[in-house]
Amino acid sequence: MTKQYEKIANALFINYESLYDINMDTGEYTGFTQSGDSERFRLTEQGENFFEELKNRVPQEVVPDDQEYVLQMLSREALLRGTENGEYYSFVYRICREGWILYHKIRAKQEHTCGHTHIYLGIRDVDYWIKEEQKHADRINFLLQKENTHMKAILASAEGYLEINLSRDEILDKSVSQDRGGGRALSRVLDMPEMRSYSQLNRWVLKHLVAMDSEIYLMVSAREYLIAAYHEGKRRVSMEYAFAVSDTETQSCRQVFYLYRDEISRDIMSFSVIYDLTEEQRKEMEMRELEQSLQLCRIRNFTGQMQPHFLYNALGSIQEIVLEDPAYASDLLGDFTTYLRGCIRSMSEDRTIGFSQELENIRAYANIEKMRFGDKLNVVYDLRTTAFSVLPLSIQPLVENAIRHGVYRKGKKGGTVTIRTWEDDDTWRVQVEDDGAGFDYQHYLEEMSTGATESTGLKNTMFRLSNVLGAHIDVTSQKGEGTTVTVMIPKTAGAGAGRAISVPAHASGEGGRAIPSPALISARGGRVVPAPALGPATGGRTIPAPALAAAAPLKRQEENHESDHSR
Repeated sequence: MTKQYEKIANALFINYESLYDINMDTGEYTGFTQSGDSERFRLTEQGENFFEELKNRVPQEVVPDDQEYVLQMLSREALLRGTENGEYYSFVYRICREGWILYHKIRAKQEHTCGHTHIYLGIRDVDYWIKEEQKHADRINFLLQKENTHMKAILASAEGYLEINLSRDEILDKSVSQDRGGGRALSRVLDMPEMRSYSQLNRWVLKHLVAMDSEIYLMVSAREYLIAAYHEGKRRVSMEYAFAVSDTETQSCRQVFYLYRDEISRDIMSFSVIYDLTEEQRKEMEMRELEQSLQLCRIRNFTGQMQPHFLYNALGSIQEIVLEDPAYASDLLGDFTTYLRGCIRSMSEDRTIGFSQELENIRAYANIEKMRFGDKLNVVYDLRTTAFSVLPLSIQPLVENAIRHGVYRKGKKGGTVTIRTWEDDDTWRVQVEDDGAGFDYQHYLEEMSTGATESTGLKNTMFRLSNVLGAHIDVTSQKGEGTTVTVMIPKTAGAGAGRAISVPAHASGEGGRAIPSPALISARGGRVVPAPALGPATGGRTIPAPALAAAAPLKRQEENHESDHSR
């Protein structure tokens, strides 16, 4: 019996509280339950017809709204269809236990044994993870609403605005705030003779109002300059100057020209907003703090997604040799298990980990990748110290980049990845060097700043290390020669594993954990699939219960290019 439940557990891969072996030809089944805190299982039930007995058990355990759903998902036809071609089949439902409603997840895998078709089925309690994910999604929605509120506050703080048709040199509309002190200078614009020409207005403002930086004002506010800026792809141009409030007093302002083309007339237009500079600077600081908090949320989500990303790649690699060399495949599975346990343990707490623990993850990953390329991949460890701490999954992605984007892209020649550590008076240093394909790092930074590339792995890793540990990251790369990434961690930040990471309370769920929802992770390629309730269970997708709503994906808007003319 011990070998039987271990075989089921290995097939399902993830730990489950209950395991079932169902003979799909006869309906006979065997059930095992985990013994307390032990990882061992004991035989708890056997029966002659799983599907008939299911009809009696579902009404006793499953909440009424989910009973029909569970019976449909566990029907003989649905199980065979969902697990064909070696796919995993899983879904989430709710049970009622001692008056509490809890989320459970079922995962199934089809196996052929002794001439019979068997379904290995595991049941797992995922209540904590799903509810934490829901809390986390609610918190992110709150932050987005807060961000929108701050944007409205910034626009509401404008001293005045102009709506201009640049192509026709016409002023379409203008307004000045009458209830703000900053309107003292701008209100004089309303007192001037009526002007419909934007160029004429500019000359009047330059003569009567601009007290400082008149050269900047004359150049940037010119309609010819703004039209040229639009054609160059710029959608926002700004400048700073000073208005004369009186003979002795000036007021610093910033004027922002938002450039666009009218869809009907095709004329180039500008919506120009004037701010009191001190007020705008205060609002911009609030927005930067909010953006940093949101960025930390995105980093938490990214870190959580690395676990399924590595899982599917590693299993795909091991699958290639499992029949040819079972013993070697077993060793690789041991490496993979070590890595995965370390990831789960690290991601369950908001604390730094010892570099030696991160090194275990690196070695496990490198062993699996070396299996694929053999002698073409050489990994060297030059470790002079390991007595410092890092963030979980912060160095391993650098090694992964070196192997996948450096050595692998070099082709048949292969290459070497070297991991070094040392220390000086003030910092711990970790260096990942490869002699692979190399890349244009400056071009990469430019693409990242403009949103021209979706490759954010290196950027996210650098952001985490810099903003949480205060680390400095140096990247040097030469095409055809390789890449070197050096991480310099201040000793005040990297001294001692288990140090709590300082993250704003709103950047994660309760307890500071950002939990990827098990109900939304597909067993195929690690993709997030918000499957419709009661939809067809095909392709190994994870299908949420009817009452389980998936959080809508967050899309970050790309910023337009901006030309900023500040003093």
